[in-house]
Amino acid sequence: MKIAVFALTVAVGVCCLAENAGPRLSFDSPAPGRDSGRIYYYVPEGTDLSKPSALLVFLHGGNGNTPDTAPEKYLNEETGYMMPEFKKAPFIVAAPSAPPVGEKEKWRGSRWNREGVTQYIDAVIAAASAKYKIDPDRVFLGGHSMGGFGTYHLGQVMADRFAGVWMSAGAWCRSDFRSLLGTLVYIEHGRRDCSPEPPYSMPKHARPHNWTGVSYARAADALMKSNGVEHVYDEHAEGHSLACPAAKEATKRFFEWTLNKRRNPYARKTALITPCGSLHPDTERLTKARWLELIEKNDGTIELDTIILLGPQIAEKEEDLKAQTYKIEKRLQLDSARLVAENLGGNRFKVEAENVKRFAILLSPQMGDLSKPFTVEIGGKSLTVNSEPFKDSRDYTARLVVELP
Repeated sequence: MKIAVFALTVAVGVCCLAENAGPRLSFDSPAPGRDSGRIYYYVPEGTDLSKPSALLVFLHGGNGNTPDTAPEKYLNEETGYMMPEFKKAPFIVAAPSAPPVGEKEKWRGSRWNREGVTQYIDAVIAAASAKYKIDPDRVFLGGHSMGGFGTYHLGQVMADRFAGVWMSAGAWCRSDFRSLLGTLVYIEHGRRDCSPEPPYSMPKHARPHNWTGVSYARAADALMKSNGVEHVYDEHAEGHSLACPAAKEATKRFFEWTLNKRRNPYARKTALITPCGSLHPDTERLTKARWLELIEKNDGTIELDTIILLGPQIAEKEEDLKAQTYKIEKRLQLDSARLVAENLGGNRFKVEAENVKRFAILLSPQMGDLSKPFTVEIGGKSLTVNSEPFKDSRDYTARLVVELP
């Protein structure tokens, strides 16, 4: 896994909430690659720091310019939303504060879904890996609420960096979830996220449907099933907060799910969609995704799945909550391209391409016999292609370059 390395000037502040040698919460300030913000670290009790550990990069919720101390709301050992579950979590947690946004965007709740955050998360992983022994194939991305928005987005953009992604009570706008092919996904959401009834409702009314209604999770689940994206769908019976008892149980199930998961750079099937992300509000242009590389594209559009929410925006009563649902429409994305590829074995690949002129399949000895020609099935034709030496990262040593008419 290739991790961007940033030159960091980090002043360190430590906030130890436990006086013994057990679990501890600490932070570095400023956040990696920034002149402000914090990155919090939580080391669960019993963690053997002499051995490589798994890492969860956790994206906090909130909206607007939520304070840089927001991760403490989740990780504080006495009052944290995710305690005591995190005290025995099977990974070290790195929880950065979200980048600030301008005044006009203050209430959009999408601070993780914008240009430059990919580089920020890369820097967080690099900083955590310098501080602790981190297994690079056991890095997970997770987030709740606004952080769930971010995980739906960054999980697609950065899919090949992670062993798995955890989308908790988030939302998305327009996507092709095939960008997650080869990366394991865990979706967690409360059935009563928009409930009109206490204790799940807000002080004045239920949470609006278009904030984090369960429709987003149900739609993502249906699309991932239809597109063959391996995932777990965990819809619990309570509300939005991770402090809900049912949410805590779902979170523990996610922790258990991570135990034997590892990043697979050689996944049998993968996809490169560009621009990529959830369009809430930004997308990112990709040239590489796992073992696919887009070298040159043509002009054109592709269709993306877009969620349309149906039913009342605010559930005044239980019937309104039950009436909240969704539909999926196909919308055109301008200046876009898509590659979906499968390693069939026996030096054979099958590729679907849209608006692509030239691309490469990156190879390792685990993916085929590099001394022999490969067959690439594309557009009803079978092309014979010889591999050429190539060095991109520790994962790949050769590539096939394919040019389309």
